[in-house]
Amino acid sequence: MLSNDLWRLVAQIRHADMETVDRELLRPTFAAFDNGQVIAVPGRVIARIRDIAARAQKQS
Repeated sequence: MLSNDLWRLVAQIRHADMETVDRELLRPTFAAFDNGQVIAVPGRVIARIRDIAARAQKQS
């Protein structure tokens, strides 16, 4: 399930530039975000979300 903190990170990176492989990995998470659904997110996906968000913050 997405926590509020993780949900905020998903919102941050939703339209960020990222590798195609990352976009495909996160596609179900983005779909849930767009539809307001609650889903279980695997640990490796959570790690990628956090990594992409951290990199996006450094580039800003």
